[in-house]
Amino acid sequence: MMHERTRRSLRATLVGVAACAVVAGLTAAVGGTENELHTGAAGAVTGIRLDGTVVSPLASAAGVEANVLLFVMTDCPISNRYAPEVRRLHDEFAGAVRFWLVYVDAHRPRDELREHRASFGYPFAALRDVDGALAALAGATVTPEAVVFDAAQRLVYRGRIDDRYVSFGVARRAPRTRDLHDRLRRLAAGETLAFSQTRAVGCYIPGA
Repeated sequence: MMHERTRRSLRATLVGVAACAVVAGLTAAVGGTENELHTGAAGAVTGIRLDGTVVSPLASAAGVEANVLLFVMTDCPISNRYAPEVRRLHDEFAGAVRFWLVYVDAHRPRDELREHRASFGYPFAALRDVDGALAALAGATVTPEAVVFDAAQRLVYRGRIDDRYVSFGVARRAPRTRDLHDRLRRLAAGETLAFSQTRAVGCYIPGA
């Protein structure tokens, strides 16, 4: 009897291990192929500049190693507080990295969006994501959230700018990790990155 129980227990253990291996394999597959999901299609996605011009923000450009879509909302306090850090990142990586400010509250008047961009000193182009296509492509769900595509239009990063905010309304005095800076530094140096993701803290994007 004891022997039979032992055999049953061993079988159950092996089944459990096999199940875990399958789940782990699926998880690894998802993580490993995430950056292939938008290859090619990314360059065809368009956004609307504040002057009404339609552009393809992820289209390839000479010398550009990465494109950053920074999703923001005019009245999101966390999004607005990150403006100085975003300006620093732009100053450091301008040339190798192209930044795009993406307004998810695209229903607001263009003049209001222009005023917001100017008042926070963003030195790069802004887009209105009128139909939500950019947010859908990027998988963005909150503001601020940074989404990075490499020169081959592969999605390589989605998430927070850094870990200053622990939760909504709870912040550290200084960040411990500068997630976006780390990815941009490596891309600017010519590295090929696999997809990675962190949890962004901020204001939820309507409909995301």
